[in-house]
Amino acid sequence: MKIRFGTSGWRAIISDEFTFKNVRIVSQAIADYVKKTNGKRLIVARDTRFMTERYARLVAEVLTANGIKVFMPENPTPTPVVSFTIRHHRLDGGINITASHNPPEYCGIKFNPADGSPAPPEVTQQIESIIASLEESKVSTMSLVEANRKDLLEIFDPKPDYLNALAKIIDFDTIKKAKLKVIVDLMYGTAIGYLDELCSKLVADIDVFHNYRDPYFGGDRPEPDEERLALLANRVKSKGWDVVLAVDGDADRFGIVDDEGRYVKANEVIALLAHHLYKNKNMKGPVARTVATSHAVDEVAKAFGEKVVETPVGFKFLASVLLNDKAVIAGEESGGLSIANHVPEKDGILACLLILEMIAREGKPLSQIRKEFREQYGNFLNSRVDFELSSDEEKNKLFEKFENLEQYSEDLKVTSSDRVDGLRYFFDKPGSWLLVRVSGTEPVIRVYFEAKDEPTYQKLNMLVRKISR
Repeated sequence: MKIRFGTSGWRAIISDEFTFKNVRIVSQAIADYVKKTNGKRLIVARDTRFMTERYARLVAEVLTANGIKVFMPENPTPTPVVSFTIRHHRLDGGINITASHNPPEYCGIKFNPADGSPAPPEVTQQIESIIASLEESKVSTMSLVEANRKDLLEIFDPKPDYLNALAKIIDFDTIKKAKLKVIVDLMYGTAIGYLDELCSKLVADIDVFHNYRDPYFGGDRPEPDEERLALLANRVKSKGWDVVLAVDGDADRFGIVDDEGRYVKANEVIALLAHHLYKNKNMKGPVARTVATSHAVDEVAKAFGEKVVETPVGFKFLASVLLNDKAVIAGEESGGLSIANHVPEKDGILACLLILEMIAREGKPLSQIRKEFREQYGNFLNSRVDFELSSDEEKNKLFEKFENLEQYSEDLKVTSSDRVDGLRYFFDKPGSWLLVRVSGTEPVIRVYFEAKDEPTYQKLNMLVRKISR
């Protein structure tokens, strides 16, 4: 079986490919990589999924047997907190046992190297190469009792340092003065004790949902998208709340619903917060986004005289822009962002707090802030359509049809195309584009498109439907 790292770690179905044997092998490969880079200290954390305590122990048993000291949080830990801890305590990396927003039958392993970012391709390729040649008999293990005796294991709480860091980034006093009424959905995940605890101290009224561990996530996937926040959106309208804040299972993605019960797409959140950071916090520097992310943030950067850095899909690419170019904000359409002087990793908790800060600073409802943004920058209509196919053969056939898109686009003229990541087309209507990406790990094709007017948006939508028939 070939173990591959995707855009954010290795994920597989529990008891199918995500087995004790494979967890040990992946842990040994990471240990070999870390030793090769002279690393000696790692954080090993976990989310709220089934058996993650046991998997984390397995990882720690392998790492400590390889002479690597393990720092292990006692409770489930958000991915951004793992990243923060690596940087704050100058560790050599971190492993989080998590499948993020995937369904409950999945588990996974995320690895962050010493800079705290998601492992880039040049790192994961080395780990995959080690895995491919590694036999289970070559995996070393040590009991945690012995590891503790040899000072190779330390149980600690990363939360206080992380919360103190957020207090230096977010204007808590202004949020308190705004006396906001907030709904928080923790989706049974790792933000329990983080986002709810912070908000309870900052807002006038709070209603918290799913604030206990359920490895089945209520029978759904822990993803804060429009469909899964629909019930809370109705509650906002009927009860007069200011905003819904939600995060996914490992708290690296966010979901927002405004005071009128309307879901706010991540594309829009990124642009709104870029405007807030430039205008209200006087931050300077570029913005960064992936090729699949709305160009709304480009217009904001342009208005403030700043540039845009575009990357392939995956926060591991945005992380380098945060680290090297000091991007004011880096974000992707799937619901991840971070900002300058924070962690080079997606942080859903930070995103939610920035939304509160923006509402408080503006002194207006989120719906009004959105309306004024559209008046200033224009409308950005965008969608993503996922085609789940039965085989790689079907996937390849559909992609070939998109490669011949101009045969189908009678009402839209293609002006240029590129292959920065996938296949992207630009059209003669200003601000209109379409991107097709093929999954490398499953028979799925994702199509992203955007326009600045409703007629063009509908034409793009119909074009995608026509090609996919």
